[in-house]
Amino acid sequence: MGRVGKGMKRIVFAALAVGALLLGGCSANDSAKPTSAEAPGAAPLRENAGGDAQTDQSKAMPPIDGVTATSGPVEGRALIYRGDITVRVEDVEIASGKVESIATKLGGHISSQKRVSGSRDAAASITMRVPSKSFDAAMTEIAGLGKEQSRGSNTEDVTEAIVDLDTRIAAQKASVDSVRKMFERAVALSDVVLLEKELSQRQAELASLEAKKRRLDDLVSLSTITISLAGPNTEIPVEKKRSPGFLGGLEAGWDAFVSSIQVILVVIGFMLPFLVAIAIPIVLYAWLARRKRRLAPAPPPNPGVPPLEG
Repeated sequence: MGRVGKGMKRIVFAALAVGALLLGGCSANDSAKPTSAEAPGAAPLRENAGGDAQTDQSKAMPPIDGVTATSGPVEGRALIYRGDITVRVEDVEIASGKVESIATKLGGHISSQKRVSGSRDAAASITMRVPSKSFDAAMTEIAGLGKEQSRGSNTEDVTEAIVDLDTRIAAQKASVDSVRKMFERAVALSDVVLLEKELSQRQAELASLEAKKRRLDDLVSLSTITISLAGPNTEIPVEKKRSPGFLGGLEAGWDAFVSSIQVILVVIGFMLPFLVAIAIPIVLYAWLARRKRRLAPAPPPNPGVPPLEG
């Protein structure tokens, strides 16, 4: 028993010694790490996390996939605004005049208009051009002329098309200038004729590109609004909405079938006068030929063949 007790005491003392050594090692490792007080550069870095530290890191990091960060404003897009609106009004003539006043007030103009006068079927179709920034204001004022029946609008981004045209115009101008310089230095008659033809062709291409650019600039600067004004009793056509899925396909097929029948009837109606004009002489000729055969005398009977004498 005495030996066993001494052995147990030795094991306990050894375990305590190992635990003390491990605890001392951990304390030494913790003391080796610098604290905020021992690391003077840590606190300023933490305080300037949103400033110089990030600036230095951004300078040190290379751009990813060639993309660099920019702090400038985003370049504006070139947008074309188009809209259409249908309004039922009490007096189409008065409302048309108000539409012209709205266009003038907003810095635009009326590009085209068509009116149908009448007490029951009075209507007007007007195309208005107003600055793009006044598009919403114009639509709101037009809707206030009466009872709005329908409205639609769409926006088209032509930024890439304009950039492409600008690039092509610049390249074409340089090409025209180059050919013009060669034309001015040409001496031989054959060279003059050839360069003159080439210069004319390139100038025509340049003029075409510039015309397209002016057209796009006009559409971007001035939005287009198509206005339909209807009188109190004018019937407004309603766009038919198709059902989705199988029913929609069935409706579309039926409409196509009806349209085909209508086209066939139209063709028959168109051809009928010609068919009648052709059929009358044919029928008359057949009737006369039949009558002639009926009135012709019957041929005499063929005489019998006499018997041969033996």
